[in-house]
Amino acid sequence: MKILLAHNHYGAYAQGGEATVFNQERDLLRAYGNEVETFEKTNDDLKSRSFFYKFSLVSLGRAKDIYEETTNVIKLFRPDVLHVHNYKYVFTSSIFEAAHDQGVPVVLSVHNYRLICPGGQLRRGERICEECLRKNPIRSLWRSGCASSYGARVLQYLFYCQTHDSILNNVDAFVIPTDFGKQRFLEAGFPPEKIFVKPYFLFDFPKNSSRSQEKLGAIFIGRLSEEKGIRVLINAWKEIDFPLTVIGSGPEEDWARRHAPRSVRFLGSKSHHETLELLSKADFLVFPSVCHEGLGMTLIEACVLGVPVIASDLGGRREIIKDGCTGSLFESGSCSALADVARRFIANPEMRAEFGRAARKQYETLYTPERNYRELHAIYDFITSKK
Repeated sequence: MKILLAHNHYGAYAQGGEATVFNQERDLLRAYGNEVETFEKTNDDLKSRSFFYKFSLVSLGRAKDIYEETTNVIKLFRPDVLHVHNYKYVFTSSIFEAAHDQGVPVVLSVHNYRLICPGGQLRRGERICEECLRKNPIRSLWRSGCASSYGARVLQYLFYCQTHDSILNNVDAFVIPTDFGKQRFLEAGFPPEKIFVKPYFLFDFPKNSSRSQEKLGAIFIGRLSEEKGIRVLINAWKEIDFPLTVIGSGPEEDWARRHAPRSVRFLGSKSHHETLELLSKADFLVFPSVCHEGLGMTLIEACVLGVPVIASDLGGRREIIKDGCTGSLFESGSCSALADVARRFIANPEMRAEFGRAARKQYETLYTPERNYRELHAIYDFITSKK
């Protein structure tokens, strides 16, 4: 099968969770003998464009040059399927319209809630908000918690309006990583026949004997931002005397460094390889995110490495973290609840080891390349047969 994989990177081809999924699926499809071409853009490209171009891109949600470029790529490669992982901002909805006009079936992997919430996170201020699933999203314009400024709310609402219907009409399959996410899209009115649940996967990592030796203590991996729960983590750790390694950077980094106790060390951003090496040496991973997420790749990486997880009980995390089996869940946003669970983990190394073994077994059952390829190819077969 000939597959055109497309991804709009947020930064200069930065390696976030969505980019990891994109790269993993590219390698998976090639490993099984498919002919795969990649079509990539980055929002860094917009730095050299005029203000008028950038404003029209967001406010109109379309770009004539992208439509034409996509059309040319499709005519040259002649794919059986176009599979897009992210379209914001450079690709816009034009990439889907071009594929539709060329008669190419389209798959969109849904890594966030942008199609059903202008802000993309189902949050307003510091709390979960799902009003836009059932009511007109125009309310996000006058609800201050939906974005940091009124101008930002206007732009994100315009982009939502200009892309929502076009994408809904021109995409043949929406691939969502959790049942939780599927239910939110169904509640927002998406047609059930277009929605498929397929979790992420990872290739297994080479065995490393050092994993059972040197230990780092607890570890946090991610963007240092409010929605990722970094403030909850740092405040909780003030009550805990146990090493915590923080990997990542972001807007809350200065605050975190100022308020963190001495037991916390900050390593900044690391390469994916370095991050996995550090994760493999951790006693447990802490995932304190205070927003619904698609499905954190870090959670699956922990499963592969047999590292137990403490995670906030939000979104689809119950589908990967089996409370009391592969890790523990705590009330989202509660520093005291996180501290209580962390103390229990610290005091029970045998429990941590048992959870780690169960997490590894869960990976071998649910998140292997072999299983994922069968599910992905079944989606391709379904939409191409309909065309």
